[in-house]
Amino acid sequence: MLFLFRFFCNNVLFMTKRQNKQTATKPDARSSVVSQQAKAQKEKFSFKLEIASLPWLNPYIPGIILFFIALVIGLATYKDYGVGWDEPFQRGPGLLSYNYIFYDNQELFTTATDNHGAGFELLLVFFEKWFNLTDSRDIYLMRHLVTHLFFLVSVFAGYVLLIRLFGKKYIAILGFLMLLLTPRIYAHSFFNSKDLPFLCMFIITLAVGQMAFEKNKPWLFLALGLSCGYMTSIRIMGVMLFCFLLLFLLIDFVVNLVNKKETRKTVQNMLLFSCGFCFLLYLAWPYLWKDPVHNFVESYSKLAHFDLFKGSNFINGKYEQPAKLPWTYFPIWFLITNPELWLITGFAGIIWVGINIIRRPLAYLINGRERNLLLYLICFFTPIVAVIVLHSMIYDDWRHLYFVYPSFVFLALYFIDKMLETKYRLIVQGICMLQVVRIIFFMVSNYPSNQVYFNNFVSHDKEYLRKHYEMDYWGCSFKQGLDCLLETDKSKTIRVNCEFKSLVDNNVMLLPEEDRNRIQYTDAANADYIMTNYRTHPYDYPSYKTVYSIAVLNSTILSVFKNEKDAAKQKQYTVEEIGILTKALVANPDDDNAEGRLAAAYSSILQYDPAEVHNKRAIELNPGNVFCLNNLALIYFYKKNYGQAIEWYKKASETDPKEAAPYMNIGVCNYYLGKYDSAIYYSNKSIVADPGYKPAYETLAFSYKAIGNADSVKKYEVIAKKNNPAFKL
Repeated sequence: MLFLFRFFCNNVLFMTKRQNKQTATKPDARSSVVSQQAKAQKEKFSFKLEIASLPWLNPYIPGIILFFIALVIGLATYKDYGVGWDEPFQRGPGLLSYNYIFYDNQELFTTATDNHGAGFELLLVFFEKWFNLTDSRDIYLMRHLVTHLFFLVSVFAGYVLLIRLFGKKYIAILGFLMLLLTPRIYAHSFFNSKDLPFLCMFIITLAVGQMAFEKNKPWLFLALGLSCGYMTSIRIMGVMLFCFLLLFLLIDFVVNLVNKKETRKTVQNMLLFSCGFCFLLYLAWPYLWKDPVHNFVESYSKLAHFDLFKGSNFINGKYEQPAKLPWTYFPIWFLITNPELWLITGFAGIIWVGINIIRRPLAYLINGRERNLLLYLICFFTPIVAVIVLHSMIYDDWRHLYFVYPSFVFLALYFIDKMLETKYRLIVQGICMLQVVRIIFFMVSNYPSNQVYFNNFVSHDKEYLRKHYEMDYWGCSFKQGLDCLLETDKSKTIRVNCEFKSLVDNNVMLLPEEDRNRIQYTDAANADYIMTNYRTHPYDYPSYKTVYSIAVLNSTILSVFKNEKDAAKQKQYTVEEIGILTKALVANPDDDNAEGRLAAAYSSILQYDPAEVHNKRAIELNPGNVFCLNNLALIYFYKKNYGQAIEWYKKASETDPKEAAPYMNIGVCNYYLGKYDSAIYYSNKSIVADPGYKPAYETLAFSYKAIGNADSVKKYEVIAKKNNPAFKL
């Protein structure tokens, strides 16, 4: 194995390169013979990966070969990855931007989004329109392929950076593999069109930056500004790297000024860099076109206080609210989801560089290789410290900070390079190769579910990971579950249920057109199958028959259960669920999620008193638990205590003002209280929150009928029947 690693690092094209060394003294005959034999033996087994006619290309040939190997693998596998939870939402800003550019559609400025830039999404929509893709399967497969290709290009850019930084092919090869074969990031390179493209542009910008500062060419600083601007058009956090690079240019200006050197070129570079940044940031982000400064500041402010995510983070077996995360959230995820050796070498590299900065601070401020290492150190720690200090909202493992990983890898390689200069060189090479082989083994064994990789710093006991950490939180494994159902169940219609309808809808879009209509989402009572990715239900399930499941590292990430529609059987499952959740609460009395689920289970068998108790306990533990606020209100509704129901629905609407259901339910309660004007008011408020919320139109039809407004009755009855053909006044 060690031989293969060294062989791959030092050779592989089938050419020999003879080197004749001249010595100052003439050796004796015997030593000359020995020397010639040794040289012949070396020539026999030494092959160089070189092209004689293109010597400048030779250092990059291993990276090119690795790129094409990865490309072939990507082309062979990209169709097997599911659609992530956020993908349809991320496509939205791209479509809005495209429609504004070509059709002057103003919805870009009126539709609520997450305020991230549309740089990469707009590119994907351009491809979509260019190739005239209209079928959902074609669109999302294209998105997966293009996103992955962009990732591979960035990994090659990382290889180029490492060749230029260290001048050693084996370090660049190892760096390519470290960037490529990080299982979570590799899987996300297909279905994550927000965090991964930003990581990709971060690598590319670092590579261009190294080249620009080393060569000191004006056109390279313009390219650096363009790269930095496009990166910021994907995620506004890119402005951080722009500031760091601009600071380095200012340092160069001051150094030249102190040393009485020419400063005009440095000023020119600063201007070109800044102009390139502003130009491509503006061009790639149409939301800025109307009012660049105001809209940029607005987006930055909203993202700094991001509050659109209403879920919880599951870590260490507990649900934590994103706004109240312990500071250890990122460190824990980072330490348990990256390969062990890269973590050890990365932190060793950080310590090594840190000590050198203390010893020779000026060497790390002056333009040179050391300053690149300082930049990587800053780029790794600054976002992490900012998130911890500012209590920024992050969730779904550490994907929002994936972009810090390349800097960490480069620092790890710095340490590895130092170790390879010692007498332990062979041991270091062997350990690195062993780590690469172990990662490849995991990725092949658990393909395509690499997004749930955990290292050996955390237990892999049976179901431990599932009961303590988020697993397949985006539900990409639903694709495999649906594929299995279509293959094994030949029914014309397959009715499925899961906690989040969007997980089924998203992955149905990837199915061949003839199979899409066979999958129908329905309520749990009428479903043929129950699907779960355990996102908000990490506990065991009742004794359903398991039709299909996927397990990674001894923990189940997807289950497809056969549903029994018999009423007695359904009640048995509910009783079992109550027992499972009660047991979970004994182990963790402060689990508001388990309390809420227990309340829902009691409600489903019409035991409203214990349901009320457990809902109130859940709300006591987590006042922002919208699920329990709504469920408690529903209990009072079933008890015909409409005044209490309205009170709790109002609390739910205050907690999540953009959710339509609580407003509509307040309207229904007012209808039963005979307050028809209030019923109409809140139903309309529900429609403002979500124009597509169908039940609100039915409430409006009933309310207008109650006050005798025939025109409005007719209007809303037509809409209600269109939404629900079975609707009757």
